[in-house]
Order: sequence, then C-alpha cells, then structure tokens
Amino acid sequence: MNNYQFNANQILTIMASRKEYIDRLEKQLREWNSQIDKLQKRANKESQDLKATLDKRIEGLKEKRKQLSTKLEKIKNSGDDAFEDIRKDTEKLWKDVKKGFSEIREIVQK
Repeated sequence: MNNYQFNANQILTIMASRKEYIDRLEKQLREWNSQIDKLQKRANKESQDLKATLDKRIEGLKEKRKQLSTKLEKIKNSGDDAFEDIRKDTEKLWKDVKKGFSEIREIVQK
C-alpha cells in the first residue's frame, strides 16, 4: 500500500494526464507503424547488403514497437499508483525507438 494522499483535483489531473499520455502514445504508435511500413518498402528496393542491414534494424524497431504496445495496455489497465512506474519504462522504450529511426535515416542517407 502506498502513502499517497490525493484530493479530488489532483486525481482529476492525474486521470487527464494519463488519458493524454495514452492518446499521445497511441497516436505515435500509429505513426511509427506507417513509418516502418515505408521503411520496409524502401529496404526491399535496396541492394542486398543494405537491405539486410535495414531489415535487421527494422526488426529491432518492430520489437520495440511491440514492447511499447504491451506497455500501453499495462498503462490502460493499471491503477494510478503503477502508472508512473510503467510510464518511466515506456519513456525509455520511446527514446529507443526514436533513436532507431534516426539510425536508419542515417544509414539510408549514406
């Protein structure tokens, strides 16, 4: 049991920010799904060596995306006290996915 004491306004703020966070994450996942599809199509047009490199990176992105989807479901189903802990893990994955996209863009631009 935690020692948190919230008044009604704080609870509404937490719920609103949680809802906004869920909405933002869902939107970002949809956008990343589209970007991954485009990257896969681009990879299929590249030389075998570059395609192999891109395919490996894309698979890594897909795995992170899957992990983020799992975290999203946990956030949706968690209580407010667990939300912050799950959100911290989610933020790390979020940064990893953004970094993965940046790395792929660098590879493609070479």
